[in-house]
Amino acid sequence: LVEKNILTGEEKAIEDKKETANVLQFFTEDGTKISVRPSGTEPKIKFYVEVQDQLKAREEYDAVDARSNNKVSIVAKELGL
Repeated sequence: LVEKNILTGEEKAIEDKKETANVLQFFTEDGTKISVRPSGTEPKIKFYVEVQDQLKAREEYDAVDARSNNKVSIVAKELGL
């Protein structure tokens, strides 16, 4: 099995062939990671979106949180979710 980074084209062999994961991961230029996998218990597909931002001081938390939530909403809308 091979894992491929869609940004760099770098391929990495997956060592443990006994256990495979049914997960697709996509990385955007800004570091956002989108993971897609089937549910283990229900007939549906699950999407996970991870975004990045910088928090330099506690006082910035609310603004950074709002930007992060907005970015997740934009990704969901772009994917039609």
